[in-house]
Amino acid sequence: MAGQILGDRYEVQQQLGKKSGRWTLLARDLTNEALVILKLVFVDDELKPDDLKLFKREAEALKSLKHPSTPEYLGSFEMDLPMNGKAMALVQSYIQGKSLDSYLKEGRNFTERESKRIAREVLKILEYLHSRQPPIIHRDIKPSNVLLVTHPGRSKIQVFLVDFGSVKSLSASENTSLTLVGTRGYMPPEQVGGRTVRASDLYGLGVTLVTCLTGTEPSEIPSRGMRLEFETITNLSPEFTTWLKKMVHPALDRRFATSEDAMAALRPLM
Repeated sequence: MAGQILGDRYEVQQQLGKKSGRWTLLARDLTNEALVILKLVFVDDELKPDDLKLFKREAEALKSLKHPSTPEYLGSFEMDLPMNGKAMALVQSYIQGKSLDSYLKEGRNFTERESKRIAREVLKILEYLHSRQPPIIHRDIKPSNVLLVTHPGRSKIQVFLVDFGSVKSLSASENTSLTLVGTRGYMPPEQVGGRTVRASDLYGLGVTLVTCLTGTEPSEIPSRGMRLEFETITNLSPEFTTWLKKMVHPALDRRFATSEDAMAALRPLM
């Protein structure tokens, strides 16, 4: 597919992901030579209603976001396919970074200091998302959706949160979401049960940090019932261990309720 021109201006460079009826492509915008991400959903008899709904939600969410650490909405278009089919395309900015998942696959574990910095930066993004009207819940925070970007001439590494394909906006009259999306292991119990609140994103971030600290997938982390006992395989400070335990507590009333609460508790530990 490399070299194919889509939407009369985007030259496909490579395929980054493929699921049933959905493709993610890296492309070059021929009008300005910039690299972009194209997300395609194929509108055919096999299209699941939820796939189209999530595609439209992602587009609407990205349109509303103006944050330096999230992808930028660049446009959308439809295109005809052979055999009378069609596809809808979402265009967003390409972030040239490296995911936490890529580092983990290379065998790198993150230190407590590094994990605290990542936690702080992602919490800043969540504060922005959760304070939108209506609030935006990411619902799929995991190592592959957190990117680290190094800028030439700058020592500070920027943290990005990407892939808003599972996003959900909570209306004023709707404090929860009843659609099951996300990634097993990084979803809190309430999300597995089809319910999502602001604190659900905190759980995903917490498990992501534990995975980065241990190099261990959630399914392999020791647990008792639904509670992760990561402290048995880490050597963290007692204060940070307590903070992480509250991030990944399976019970909503024992977890941080908001990103502001989590940030306030993290700040003295930095």
